[in-house]
Amino acid sequence: MLGTVLAGRYQIRQILGGGGFGQTYIALDTHRPGYPKCVVKHFQPVTHNPEFMETARRLFTSEAETLEKLGHHDQIPRLLAYFEENREFFLVQEFIEGHSLKVEMPPGQPWSESKVILLLQQILDILKFIHLHNVIHRDIKPDNIIRRLQDNKLVLIDFGAVKEVQTQMISPKLTEITVAVGTPGYMSLEQVRGKPRTNSDIYSLGIVAIQALTGLNPRELEDDPHTGEILWQNRTQISPELANILSKMVLNNFKERYQTATEILQVLQQQFTFTSENQNTSISLHLTQPPQISQTQKEPANINNSILSREKYNALENLFSTFVGPIAKTLLRRASSAQTHQELIDNLAIHVVETQKTQFKEAAILLLEKQNYPQPSSQNVQPVINLDIDDRFINQCEQELLGIIGPIARLLVQKTIKSVDITTSREEFIKTLAAEIPDVQLAKQFQQRLIS
Repeated sequence: MLGTVLAGRYQIRQILGGGGFGQTYIALDTHRPGYPKCVVKHFQPVTHNPEFMETARRLFTSEAETLEKLGHHDQIPRLLAYFEENREFFLVQEFIEGHSLKVEMPPGQPWSESKVILLLQQILDILKFIHLHNVIHRDIKPDNIIRRLQDNKLVLIDFGAVKEVQTQMISPKLTEITVAVGTPGYMSLEQVRGKPRTNSDIYSLGIVAIQALTGLNPRELEDDPHTGEILWQNRTQISPELANILSKMVLNNFKERYQTATEILQVLQQQFTFTSENQNTSISLHLTQPPQISQTQKEPANINNSILSREKYNALENLFSTFVGPIAKTLLRRASSAQTHQELIDNLAIHVVETQKTQFKEAAILLLEKQNYPQPSSQNVQPVINLDIDDRFINQCEQELLGIIGPIARLLVQKTIKSVDITTSREEFIKTLAAEIPDVQLAKQFQQRLIS
């Protein structure tokens, strides 16, 4: 197939994968400017018997119609075309530039609780949409969740297993065909038996979340010998609120499991507050019901034993929460008896995912090295800098930098503001920020985007 041009338009360039439903390829759309990539799914009927072909054609058309409806969601690939050629069927879908969550889930490297909550929030929103269209995905796993490069959003792909819930593969001379579609380890009992329900997708998503939290493949998790339920909570440390949600998502009995994605989203909203700072940053999470504090106790529990002032304690808690989410308050309280700033930072960094430890430590050091946190007053004058470096420009720099180095971006921008004077140009300001980016290529791209 490589090099073949389908429908006089789609040139096959690369094999993506294959399975029981056929092959999947990356192709170039030669009828569009720049020849953009697209995904072509090739379905090959097992026989060309006229009666079977008519059934296959009907199901293929139904599948395409379903994908057309689902493509109206921003986090589902759009259907671009579908056609039959030489008695074989082809679907053409939008190509999502990015990487699968499998890349972000190497064995033994568990995610933070906040990152898992973000995963649930985004995928549940997609499931709510597809379930309203009477569609079950039936193959939710890390490989089929793509983190889109352009905005970091999660996209659910590979609807090759999707069938409308009421669709039955029936022909006048055939009985109903029931096929267990999915991936072992992520499938619920009813799905293994070939009778999936909408909350079978909820089970699969719960397994993905547990895999992220534990760093373990689902097949490595043991079952309770008495109940048959998955034993996983002893393999991670998370808040009771999230543990209860996930445990209910993966119950064996589908009747006891959450019935809808909407139901789980409502529980998450009750337990956590989702606050999006801007369109390019991740969502910060905080428990909506913090530990009870008496009216006279306004400061953190261990503030009197901490080496930090109240202002620095609060600032560090806010920073830490952007890395670990709602458990930041509890973890900081436990670590606040440290004798030095470095000891405190090291104790907190233990709870940050490996790929973000350096970012957190650098941001925390910058924060704690600040001499004071002045209160607003008429005498508190802001540094005078070049009028070209206004709030809008600074915000633009922050947005670009956030996508490259994460939460430390704001601190670096503020640090740079203090180091410049009225003669500093925009270009010099940008170059100063770029010098803080470890990756030379990313630093160059950062400068190119802003100096234009």
